[in-house]
Amino acid sequence: MVGAAKVEVTPKGPVVLAGYGGRTKEFEGIDTKLWARAMVIGEKEPVAVVVLDNCGVPAPVTARLAKRLAKQGIAPGRLVVAATHTHNAPSLVGYAKIVWAGRTTAEQEKRMAAYTEFAIEQMAAAVMAALKGREPLHLEWAQGRANFGGNRRIIRDGVWAGFGFQRDAPVDHSLPVLAARDDKGRVRAVWANYACHCTTVGSRNHVGGDWAGFANEAMETEFPEATAMMSIGCGADIGPQPSGNLQIADQHGRSIGVEVGRLLAGETKKISSAPAVANKEVVLPLDAPTSRQHWEGEAKRGGFHGQLGKSMLAKIDSEGAIPTTVNYPVSAWKFGTDLAMVFLPGEVVVDYSVRLNRELDWSRLWITAWANAMPGYIPSRRVLREGGYEPDFSQVYYDHPGRYKPEVEDLVVGAAREVVGERFTAKADQEEAPFHRIPGKAAEAFERVAEWAESREGDELFKKVVRLAGVAQPAVERVIKKDGEETSWHNYAGDFVPRVFIRQEAKGTELGWESPVVKANGSLVLCFTGGVGWESEPDTEGFGLEIDGRQVLAFDVTRKPARWVSDDGAVELVYLPTWTSVVDSGGFYFVALAKEKVEKGKRITFSVRSLGEGSKRWFAIDAEQEMEKRLKKLREALGGK
Repeated sequence: MVGAAKVEVTPKGPVVLAGYGGRTKEFEGIDTKLWARAMVIGEKEPVAVVVLDNCGVPAPVTARLAKRLAKQGIAPGRLVVAATHTHNAPSLVGYAKIVWAGRTTAEQEKRMAAYTEFAIEQMAAAVMAALKGREPLHLEWAQGRANFGGNRRIIRDGVWAGFGFQRDAPVDHSLPVLAARDDKGRVRAVWANYACHCTTVGSRNHVGGDWAGFANEAMETEFPEATAMMSIGCGADIGPQPSGNLQIADQHGRSIGVEVGRLLAGETKKISSAPAVANKEVVLPLDAPTSRQHWEGEAKRGGFHGQLGKSMLAKIDSEGAIPTTVNYPVSAWKFGTDLAMVFLPGEVVVDYSVRLNRELDWSRLWITAWANAMPGYIPSRRVLREGGYEPDFSQVYYDHPGRYKPEVEDLVVGAAREVVGERFTAKADQEEAPFHRIPGKAAEAFERVAEWAESREGDELFKKVVRLAGVAQPAVERVIKKDGEETSWHNYAGDFVPRVFIRQEAKGTELGWESPVVKANGSLVLCFTGGVGWESEPDTEGFGLEIDGRQVLAFDVTRKPARWVSDDGAVELVYLPTWTSVVDSGGFYFVALAKEKVEKGKRITFSVRSLGEGSKRWFAIDAEQEMEKRLKKLREALGGK
């Protein structure tokens, strides 16, 4: 027996929005409606989940809702209350207390309390509509992927350095989907889950559901007879990439809808039973709080730290001491051995998903965060070690006296494993979950090469590239940095990778590399990946290619296939760009050497030197080449084997 329903929760009057502390005025407009979406599963002892379009639902609000629903047949332990974490919904009473302490008027607080009561009423209405609307439906689920979430914690020298897009940090691109169909095969309810902050729109002071709201719209467009529900995974340190406006949020939401449509049109896994429920509450330890004298000093500072100081002094006066722990309820729904859903409170960083997917059977696992309570950010050992916003600064907003102790990671993971049970433990030979790294774009790059090959067949430069690629060997054994600078930038596929580069800002700036040992006499073709740019910068004399200390030819920045030849014809440089932007390119360089330039048993030393100055045009070589594998793919794309 399954039922689903949604009830609108768009505010009907002025109220301040949660998500950004800089907004202290009531919202200025409505971009999209807000909803409470619910699903109820089971007959005699049903479970219920309600997901509210909101930044977070504090534990006291969850408790008030549970008390109401208990009278209607939903046991408190069988209720999950989650949030989409949109940063453009009204603040609920008790959410991030210090953000609003001392900054709101009495009227604003009254309106916040009224909206909180309204949200509870509407969540209860959604659950009750789903409960009353239950009918026999077939449950199924599938695991897909969405790629717009990127780790937002910029790390330099092992320490947090701000927000951005850290491309080599972990993500969770899994997109589990639960669907309920009727006997005619029509999807009547669909629930998806993805780990990413709902912050695409930014601090625009308008009401809206961000990408999760658009995802619900997209799923309901895909399945017009269904009620859709979007929840959020361990995405506390994951942000939407790109972001910045409503249109991008819509694009992200539509990508969810497309993937859900694809999954449910294909093979899914049947679920044979309603879920069994397991709950456990653990206590998460905080660092020992500082003295009253410290908080008296903080209270005089003003701002968020001043408000935290006042709050801590009030706790000392009313409770005798500052609490040193945080209560943390963990729950699970287990659909036989088909699927285990884990529900974690607060803003949980992605490391918990990575670890649980390693220790449990990730092919049967679903993890939802922002569920049942809102204690703030839940950092991992790694995040605590790196420091920064999530483990440190955010604790102030959530009224905590200090950071968590490192053992919180083991406590949370241990509780999740306990409620899930041994039947979902990972096998010793389990393969690594495939969605914790941003996927590379190599396949797209080689598809572009294949398209280029089709359009240029018969062209002399195309024939040259095919011939060179067919016999090319790796060019780089060791990069010689010299004047080069290290960075990460788009490679031949468009992926961000470590590189060494020089600019044309000064003449003579140089970097180089050394080839593997030459195995035979005769002509030789060597290949490496690198790139050039900034094409809109002032033109100069370009770059010089040197072999064993002598310049053999000059080349320059280009975004098109190009060829340069030495005066004596003994050295040829051919460049095949396989990724381009409006000013830069990355791709494959081939260096063809006549036999007089080759000596068996020796290495060849190459250098690229700036011949011009006064320009930011650059040349770069990839720090890691992996040339054997890349050449194989390139030959295939060019029509060879």
